[in-house]
Amino acid sequence: MKKALLIALIPLLSGCFKKEIPVDKPVYGATSSQVELGGNYANQIYYDLETSSIIRQNNREVWDLAFEAGENGFHILLNESRIMAAALSNETDITALTSDAGLTYHWDFHTGNLDSTAIGDWQSLGKVYAIDLGTALTGGSLGKKKLKVVSVTSAEYQIQFADLNSSVIQTFTIPKSTIAGFTYFSMTGSGSLVDIEPNKETWDLIFTAYCHVFDSHTPYSVVGVLSNRYGVKVQEVTIPFADLKHSDIAESAFEDRINVIGYDWKTYDFDNGIYVVNSNRTFIVKTVSGRYYKMRFVDYYDANGIKGAPKFELQELIP
Repeated sequence: MKKALLIALIPLLSGCFKKEIPVDKPVYGATSSQVELGGNYANQIYYDLETSSIIRQNNREVWDLAFEAGENGFHILLNESRIMAAALSNETDITALTSDAGLTYHWDFHTGNLDSTAIGDWQSLGKVYAIDLGTALTGGSLGKKKLKVVSVTSAEYQIQFADLNSSVIQTFTIPKSTIAGFTYFSMTGSGSLVDIEPNKETWDLIFTAYCHVFDSHTPYSVVGVLSNRYGVKVQEVTIPFADLKHSDIAESAFEDRINVIGYDWKTYDFDNGIYVVNSNRTFIVKTVSGRYYKMRFVDYYDANGIKGAPKFELQELIP
């Protein structure tokens, strides 16, 4: 895991300034927007396509866990922007777990399938998890915790947590959000709720660093775009952006996975030390309110040549 994290940091520490690269001319009727993720891709940006606006943004270091809302919700997400991981132990008493020796860590799967989370169906197990808090923005380890989810109801979760080798156990009641898809939580100190995700009906995409897991066991830090799992669907098409019309939309081609747009609309040119955007890749996004937009990326650098500033074109597809 440490080796994978070191590899993941290579693009973060190089290629800060780009050389001049030709950019396609804007398509008539399309709007151009740009978001800036900041140094070390620190920001997570929630974006609404219909207003071409940022709904909310946060520093990605301030939260650890996200607890699913909804009457029957029980899934728990790790902060994948930090390559967090969880390992199931055989202990049922949280004080009994003091080491992660011999445990196997897992990561949330990048497709966003809630049945493929690292913590999984904790209700049927009743066990304690070791939690690797992942990597700080500066590149260092954030340490390890242990976690036991005691219970969940239609309204709240009860949890216990502590430093991995500590006998000082914290308990916390986490209310389920009534407007967002998840309630966000920090295990720093005695624990705290963190206001992260906006109303799930107000945003379509999140620009963020996240964890892509290769071969089911190799985590890699990537930067890209994930979609709102509550209503947003995306498909990639081969029709050029300029030619794509509403009549080209195939409803059956929309996918539920949150990483259809993902990260690989750009590639890293190691010879020149820059990111190169493939503006020939075109996506159709069905927004949370059911409208259709075509989208493509045209740049990854801001006006000063600093990386981490995805620039994209949007145009609504109207019958």
